[in-house]
Amino acid sequence: MRITALNISAVNIPTLKSYHIAVMGTITSTQSIILEIYTDEGLIGVGETDPALMFTGESQHTVMTMLRHHLGPAVLGMDPLAIEAIHKRMDAVCVGNPFAKAAVDLACHDLLGKALGVPVYQLLGGLVRERIPIMWSLGSEPPDVNAREAAAKAEEGYGTIGLKLGILPPEQDIARVAAVRNEVGTDVHIRCDANQGWTVGTAINTIKQLEEYNVAMIEQPVPRHDLDGMAEIVRSVNIPVGVDESLSSTQDALRIIKKRAADFYSIKTTKQGGLLNAKKIAALVDASGGKMFINSMIEMGVSVMSGLHFAASTPGLFEIGHALTSVRRLKDDILKEPVLYDGAEIIVPQDRVGLGAELDEKKMSKYKVGDYWLKID
Repeated sequence: MRITALNISAVNIPTLKSYHIAVMGTITSTQSIILEIYTDEGLIGVGETDPALMFTGESQHTVMTMLRHHLGPAVLGMDPLAIEAIHKRMDAVCVGNPFAKAAVDLACHDLLGKALGVPVYQLLGGLVRERIPIMWSLGSEPPDVNAREAAAKAEEGYGTIGLKLGILPPEQDIARVAAVRNEVGTDVHIRCDANQGWTVGTAINTIKQLEEYNVAMIEQPVPRHDLDGMAEIVRSVNIPVGVDESLSSTQDALRIIKKRAADFYSIKTTKQGGLLNAKKIAALVDASGGKMFINSMIEMGVSVMSGLHFAASTPGLFEIGHALTSVRRLKDDILKEPVLYDGAEIIVPQDRVGLGAELDEKKMSKYKVGDYWLKID
């Protein structure tokens, strides 16, 4: 099998509401890329990636440029089922750019599943779980607003509520967590993400105060580069502390493990450069005794399905609800067959091949803001 053409599309779908995130600013829509890889055997693989400029330095524009001028031409003519070789070629072309590489990786995994007639989770080790609990994420609204939304979601069955911290002063964030805990009771997990918003001292002081409210985890309290600071925080507090922005590659995972700078590791298959690298990181985390949290960008259905296949085939997940809910935060999606939910759980479809993410062409046309074709002459 050979890659004969690539169709690279920029797709933006509005969110149901704005999300305010420390460092990254306000998000009002996806900034996604859909990649379709065409082959000489008639099969088409679909990948998606959802960069954020303040997250890894990649944007919708940079990913489009990398795929159009560098990575796309490099993989044209290659066997898409030789995924290790595809990654080796991409890594030879450019350093970093995991979100751009992830689009190719996901499309190749989709093709491999379609070629073999199996779901992608079968390629990643087989089915470990059929259902995964999911969380609901809140923005940085006032305590009473957060508490009301948390209570409503708990009534719907959500067992984990996520709060974004780090934008407001710590005392206001603590008040928000306290209000949510008071409203939802003791049986609901609370997960907090500071998105690099604190200093080490502020993080330790704030997290110690949050211990009173039985918080399940704190994600990325300080800037991504400060692994020594992360390690100091891990040693100083009694709430599990994890990395997100600090973790993009297997090399990052090794550095974090060596420094004992995290209790858990936030996995996003696009941030990791695709499923191949995500599984390699999972093996390192598992060997180190760490746990994994399945996270997401503001993403559409193809990326959600990628994270779902990873989660379905990977042991060692943190025992709370995971962030496979992005399409529930959007006004629409681009899939013919939607992501499957049952209340506060996401269901692994076992009757679809590949990623199980067929594009709805009408919706693609509606939300597409640009595209480019690459073909073998």
